[in-house]
Amino acid sequence: MYKHILIGFDDSKDSMKALERAAQIYSMDSDCKITVAHVIQEYTNELSFDHYHLNYPIGPRPDGGVYPARIMFREDELSQNTEEIIYDSTEEIMNHARSFLNHQGVPAEFKTLDGKPSTDICDFALEQHVDLIIVGNSGKGLLKKLLVGSVSETIMKNAEMDVLVVK
Repeated sequence: MYKHILIGFDDSKDSMKALERAAQIYSMDSDCKITVAHVIQEYTNELSFDHYHLNYPIGPRPDGGVYPARIMFREDELSQNTEEIIYDSTEEIMNHARSFLNHQGVPAEFKTLDGKPSTDICDFALEQHVDLIIVGNSGKGLLKKLLVGSVSETIMKNAEMDVLVVK
């Protein structure tokens, strides 16, 4: 059977199904190692608030609308707050996975990755000698799936090990 299983987890309904499947596999072979990975998407590292620095005039716009109010802030504070929000959100996501697996009696390791989910999960799986990746089916709509593809689809194409997509 499998020796090391990696679950790509984003706290969606389908990623919870991936956890359930991993727990089922573990119940058949408790010698396998389980790792849960959550990827903080790369765009969170590139948040830019430069648009708040624009010098909008005060008063109505020529088209009848109004200019947005100026927002005064210190960028270092905003950046720190953004990082705290992301960290807290990630902890909450991982705690859901941890709680579920603990309730099932499944020991697991938890890893937070930073970047692009489809790439980072495949890279991490290779580095850690994972032999099965379990992911939930994408929650993207049809149009977005056609334009950019789904994370699960990209993982299936790029992974060098078995991939199980759970619906």
